[in-house]
Amino acid sequence: MSKRLWRVVSVLAGTALATVLAAGCGSSPSAATTANEPTVVIGYENNGADPEMVAIAKNYFATYMHAHVKLRYFSSGPASLAALAAGSLQFMTGIGNPPAAAAISQGVPVKVIWAQELYTRDEGLVVREGSGITSLKDLAGKQLALVVGSTSPFEVAAALKAEGLPQTSVQFVNMTPQAMVAAWERGQLDAAYVWDPAFDTMLQDHGVALMYDQNVEQTAPIFNLAVVQGPWAKTHAALVRGFIEAEQAGVAYTRSHPAQAVQEMAKEAGISVALARTEIRGFKVLSVAQQLSEQGLGSGSGVKTSLVTRSLAASAGYLQSIHQITKAPGDMSSYVDPSYAQYVAHHR
Repeated sequence: MSKRLWRVVSVLAGTALATVLAAGCGSSPSAATTANEPTVVIGYENNGADPEMVAIAKNYFATYMHAHVKLRYFSSGPASLAALAAGSLQFMTGIGNPPAAAAISQGVPVKVIWAQELYTRDEGLVVREGSGITSLKDLAGKQLALVVGSTSPFEVAAALKAEGLPQTSVQFVNMTPQAMVAAWERGQLDAAYVWDPAFDTMLQDHGVALMYDQNVEQTAPIFNLAVVQGPWAKTHAALVRGFIEAEQAGVAYTRSHPAQAVQEMAKEAGISVALARTEIRGFKVLSVAQQLSEQGLGSGSGVKTSLVTRSLAASAGYLQSIHQITKAPGDMSSYVDPSYAQYVAHHR
């Protein structure tokens, strides 16, 4: 599973989530391995290149949290969110804003505490040279391959709306990235909205990029986010701050030792160094200070208008429009908590 696929807009199964929530969302007490070493469970997915892979490789979470940290791999968004709802998982990282918004709308008690990265050029719309498609408006009546259920339809919908094109004017074809590349090589595909490495592969094979993630950054921004189980965080603030310190340490190392960091990312994620380098170039990484800016979580009254808050609101609105959630929460800023990052930024 690639990092993009992890951010699939999968809404938690109603029955399963209802059962979990009915059981209660209270905090799960940290089991102590020693008197001074609590146990903390951090959920993650490990097939992408980002500073968190450096933090994992260098054991920063245990170091900065002063805890026995259990890293729990998830290949299913609904499974991780159900674990957060039940209190058996304290943190989940690498979750996209659409599934985070879906979880919030269904009552999963999470707070967004760190924006791992904002996607800028990791994904986009690629068209074949000579296909006659030179603008988004040329897609009218044409087929566009994408992964239904991923964040791609969210971004495409925003781009088409900006051009005044109804989504019904485009014929969407559901294909995996691998299938897209194969069809492209056979000359059977002229347009696709997809992420790396498929995106880059098609670009190098007579492809032209019509748009990237960054072209809809203000209307359909895509983040990888880290969330914490809200009730647990209230009574374990020091551990949450330690988590933030570990994430920041990964960012700092990536910026000061870029070549070594890419090597660490590739090894930890199990991908090639070349792919890791391509992926890391495709998004904007925020430091702890930048988390508090308009481009991140924001701070104070700025949380309401921060890009993370807007990304959640836009995602919820989109999910409601396609009937994947019943109603979008009224104020997404109440689910964005920059207080832990603010503490770390001011006490470094």
